[in-house]
Amino acid sequence: MRDRLDGLWCDEDFADWYPRDGRPGLSPAQLATVCVLQFLLGLSDRQAAEAVRCRIDFKYAMAMELDDPGFHHSVLADFRDRLAEDDRADRLLDLALDRLKEAGLVRERTTQRTDSTHVLALVRDLTRLELITEAVRAALEEVAGTSPHLLDELVDEDWGLRYGRPVRLGKNPTKPRTRILATGNDAVRLLEHLYRHGTDHTAGPRVQALRQIVVQNYHRDAAGHLRWRTAEKEDGPGLPPSSRAIVSPYDTSARFARHGHIISWKGFSAHLTETCAPDGPNVITDVATIAATTHDSQVLPGIHARLARRGLLPAEHLVDGGYTSLPHLAQAAREHQVTVTGPLPGNPTRQHRRNGGFVRDDFHIDYDRQQVICPQGQVSAGWHGPYPTSSPTAAPLIVARFTKSQCRPCPARAQCTSTADSARTVGFPPRELRDLQLRVRSEQQTPEWKARYAVRSGVEGTVNEFAHGHGMRRCRYRGQGKAHIQHVLTAIAVNIERLSKLPPAEDAPTPCRPTAFQNYLDQRELPRLKSWRTPGQLTSATPRSPTESS
Repeated sequence: MRDRLDGLWCDEDFADWYPRDGRPGLSPAQLATVCVLQFLLGLSDRQAAEAVRCRIDFKYAMAMELDDPGFHHSVLADFRDRLAEDDRADRLLDLALDRLKEAGLVRERTTQRTDSTHVLALVRDLTRLELITEAVRAALEEVAGTSPHLLDELVDEDWGLRYGRPVRLGKNPTKPRTRILATGNDAVRLLEHLYRHGTDHTAGPRVQALRQIVVQNYHRDAAGHLRWRTAEKEDGPGLPPSSRAIVSPYDTSARFARHGHIISWKGFSAHLTETCAPDGPNVITDVATIAATTHDSQVLPGIHARLARRGLLPAEHLVDGGYTSLPHLAQAAREHQVTVTGPLPGNPTRQHRRNGGFVRDDFHIDYDRQQVICPQGQVSAGWHGPYPTSSPTAAPLIVARFTKSQCRPCPARAQCTSTADSARTVGFPPRELRDLQLRVRSEQQTPEWKARYAVRSGVEGTVNEFAHGHGMRRCRYRGQGKAHIQHVLTAIAVNIERLSKLPPAEDAPTPCRPTAFQNYLDQRELPRLKSWRTPGQLTSATPRSPTESS
């Protein structure tokens, strides 16, 4: 990193991060380098600061004097706080990739691949009762640290027994209904008490988290009594969706998500993008940290926008089926000239699931006349849309309807509709998306497409390297912003680790200088052996090769 790239960044790259006045600070380029080396070697802040003081390789990487005393370990936490502002973590990755581009180690319009993995937030796995109880305790801790006099007229012996220590109730606590109502009433009393004494005492993050958690887990009935929310909407307004439900008072950005029937977690999702060209090293070009409940296909436009800003857009982007949606495939080709390669989701119709009957592809769609012809020759009576779908990743649908008078006498009605009184309805995307869909699905059946797409599986090793080799599976810090910093620093560290294994870029070896006797022979044009390994090869008045013996 030091010899081939002259470092990943310089102090001038961070000029807009700091004010122009005030006392001189430490070199931000050195602090950024320490943070990357810290994640490369899996060091804590204290260990990283000690390595700066003691290790000569750290000093060499940062161009420090050998007697430089280093800095206090708390400086690293302050630098990460500064790094969490705005989009500075992505800016740090931009700077590192710019250096790699200048060195010719990464370039645009190659092949890249993307995959995601789940990341566990730095929180305990709480039940709903433990969540509301811990939220009350966290708010009490915050108020006691800032305005302890406000608790004098509220907290009594019962409160001390309930919230005096971290909550450990388990899944089967005693008297759960009594605990639920008591904790809810305590939370409401605390919030009302703080609001009576001014909004300044309710602006803290723990108090605000308590307010949201109370709203998400309790409701008022018609009589004004506090009631526990349940999944059955007949008993009340129901529970909030997972995309909004808070799972911990200490990290309000973490969310609960489930992947299939096997993996469920509370935290975030990390999306890794790397180059996979056969003639170059695999370099991490983008890292995205998003909410765990966000669908993979919604991340693809953001990845392409960041790669376009860095000048590292791929020609072909290999992804799995979770990323592929017709609108985003068309958007990537239209806006960035990127070919997104991945399996498209299948046709979800009943006939397709049962592998019998007439599926949508059996109908002839005439976009010019706005009509659909069924396999029996009937022409649709209605053409409506396109309508937007409920999913943000699904294509808009045009709906063509057949009438009951057309479907009832049809001899193949059982292959189209399930009941006697129903008529067939066919939904399909607009012409541009329909053509793209047919073309992609036909290409997926060719051996050439399968051979190209087989390269995508290599990203699984990168995900495993991040998760198990560098500890990305569990967050070091709380909050989505801090988790993203961890992922970006880990990505830069992985790039350094991979590039360090490349053979050094050495110039051609300089020929050895001839000896005095060899000069004597050359001046008199007397032949001499070129190498002791090849005694048959003679030379006259020529410089020695690097392998020639002296």
